[in-house]
Amino acid sequence: MSPFARLKNWYAAQTPTTKGFIWMGIILIIGIILRWDYISERVVSSFGLLNFNNQ
Repeated sequence: MSPFARLKNWYAAQTPTTKGFIWMGIILIIGIILRWDYISERVVSSFGLLNFNNQ
């Protein structure tokens, strides 16, 4: 059995709620990939706020 057939059978056996969470996860991952520059820039700049050694 090919991996795609196994994946299709596994997906078909999931509940509608689980299928929705799978799709939401995929969409969120794609969104993070598309906005990675913005997200990483904000995360790095926020760590500057935690630097208490600057006086």
